[in-house]
Amino acid sequence: MFRFVKVKNSKIYDFIFIGAGASTLQIINNVILSNSFKNFSILIIENDENKVNDRTWSFWGNTDDNFCKSFIAKEWNKICFKSKDFHLEESLHPLSYKMIRSAPFYDGVKKLIKTCPNIIIKFDSFVSYFEEKNYVNIKTVKAKYKSKFLFNSVINWNLILNQTKYPVLQQHFVGWFIKTDKEHFNSEIATFMDFDINQNKKTSFIYLLPLNKKEALVEYTLFSKERLKFAEYERGIRSYLNKNNIRNYSINEIENGNIPMTCYPFHKHNSKRVLFIGSAGGWTKASTGFTFSSIRKKSEKLVNYLKKNDDLSKFESKNRFWWYDLLFLDVLSKYNHKGSELFTKMFSKNKLEIILKFLDEETSYCEEIKIFLSFPRLLFVKQLIKRLIRSTH
Repeated sequence: MFRFVKVKNSKIYDFIFIGAGASTLQIINNVILSNSFKNFSILIIENDENKVNDRTWSFWGNTDDNFCKSFIAKEWNKICFKSKDFHLEESLHPLSYKMIRSAPFYDGVKKLIKTCPNIIIKFDSFVSYFEEKNYVNIKTVKAKYKSKFLFNSVINWNLILNQTKYPVLQQHFVGWFIKTDKEHFNSEIATFMDFDINQNKKTSFIYLLPLNKKEALVEYTLFSKERLKFAEYERGIRSYLNKNNIRNYSINEIENGNIPMTCYPFHKHNSKRVLFIGSAGGWTKASTGFTFSSIRKKSEKLVNYLKKNDDLSKFESKNRFWWYDLLFLDVLSKYNHKGSELFTKMFSKNKLEIILKFLDEETSYCEEIKIFLSFPRLLFVKQLIKRLIRSTH
């Protein structure tokens, strides 16, 4: 159990969080709601004092789920999957697909933080840290701090890119929030993946979230090793809009990003007093790049863990889904041009309910076997053998 430091007259914090993004703020939200950490001194160090809508997060969940309910901008009861040879449009009931814009989420949690005198946000840039026996020393551009425990959401790309044992893809994208002159969109359906575009020998698709009949988020997204030039993403969006006879529109916002898709064991860098969180901790679903829902589960698990444990090195553990993701990434990394085919086989040969359960890591062994039997068996068996051989050396 944690032995906390009193807030008053103390320059040593119990918890320090680096970054005030989705992972930190979900953890902090759960910390506050738990009412178990009121006597803990907590510092959040964030380098951006004026965060705006820099992210759009989407996830599926029960329609009556109150998670982040006040921050949900839009939800859909149906989703659509498309490829050249297959088209699925199906109800999610009893689930719905939900969208959250980052700015209301940031602002909402920060307002909650202001009601907690034991939690402070300081705007500064993280530089480095080093551990002592009983503390972690944190250096920023403006100051130095000590903490009993550090939670770091800053991803070290060099760490994963400069190794060869685990494949590394990126979910990279550019999205336009557009408004059209005519009613082009079905606001009741979210297009989960539309592979019916030029693949350019990569795994590429359009992600379409209609806000109403005239407004939508249109994202050109890829699962591949290298990012594109910005103009290439925009070319992909224009091509899709032209193909669907959408020519008169204004662009209200532009967002872009890249998310690591890898089974690199980030947890190896955790210690008794330091835990990497969010994408920096491997909390992204490696085979899809989905992050927000995964962070939710990890955050809830972490807060419950902190109530009883004081060794952060024991928080993370592998499960069988880690191995599934690794095998899928092995295949997708080597045969990136086959992404459309692989996802089409999964969606065409399995019930949507089971696919979503599988992506949520909640399926049974029997359901998982059926999922894997959807894919080209020889392709996956060859990669499985190679991975097993590699693991023994």
